[in-house]
Amino acid sequence: MLPALDLTARGKTIHDLGPIAGPLDGVTGDILCCINNGEGPSVLLLGGIHGDEYEAQIVLRRLAERIAPTDVTGRILIAPSINFPASEKGKRLSPFDGQNMNRCFPGKADGTPTERLCAFVTRELFPAVDLLIDVHAGGSDVSVVPMVFGFATGSSKVDDARLNELMEAWGYRFVQHVDGIDETACGAAKLADLASIEVEGGGGRMKTAELEIMEAGLLRALAAFGVLKLQLAPIPFECVHFSAGPEGQYLASCPALVEHCISLGDEVAKGQLVARLHPTMGSKATAEDVLAPLPGYVLRQTEHAFVHKGQLIGNIGTPI
Repeated sequence: MLPALDLTARGKTIHDLGPIAGPLDGVTGDILCCINNGEGPSVLLLGGIHGDEYEAQIVLRRLAERIAPTDVTGRILIAPSINFPASEKGKRLSPFDGQNMNRCFPGKADGTPTERLCAFVTRELFPAVDLLIDVHAGGSDVSVVPMVFGFATGSSKVDDARLNELMEAWGYRFVQHVDGIDETACGAAKLADLASIEVEGGGGRMKTAELEIMEAGLLRALAAFGVLKLQLAPIPFECVHFSAGPEGQYLASCPALVEHCISLGDEVAKGQLVARLHPTMGSKATAEDVLAPLPGYVLRQTEHAFVHKGQLIGNIGTPI
């Protein structure tokens, strides 16, 4: 861990996370930014749990640089790239241990680099805050609509009703309701009675508009939580609450080339054409139609032109 870590120091302090993972070839470590300004709510912003989800890392690094202590009431902790061993190598998973960080929580203080970073988050950072915001994107594999989902317990400082208010304050179109996984950051937070919100959006090539959406959503949510001065006008809630499970996934039936016939975020009917699978060889050019397995909204689409049998093409969420 970090023996000199003081999360109560007033003002803005920067801490080096490198020693937690230990010496790694070609990796310099990354920062934890602590912005403290007296009594008030406290929040932890995590980015880069998957190393190739760079939108969150860009946006959180901007916030760490730009937010001044005078803008804050309470405490904001920001780790732009908690899985820096992966992100600095351009990988989704750390090449030093091959582990998926979002299946390694609560971690092990004497474990692999990934496990040690997880343990630092759960043991040192979770107890210091009232809310976790875990910011993700689609990475190199998929594009994802901007959406949020969250978890709380009866013992969380932020209860379910307040959590729902915060998710609606994001200004995003989609609020997901999903069962958590204990080994994720949000799952581990729930086990620790810490309320959490996971943010999704973007993927594939990084686009200016998607970075702006992600940053604006975070600024609105932090203001609604009362930890940051209002910087953007609130957006009236006009979202879709939905659930999404494996029944909404549509997968490739064979190795093929994918043509998407609808756009991310589109509303579709059951049986509607959503994609075509084109053959990769032979004299026949006829494509196989892929139909929506249920009605709802298209939440994710693969960024790959070539897909293997059983690979995700997209998935659909159903309004509730």
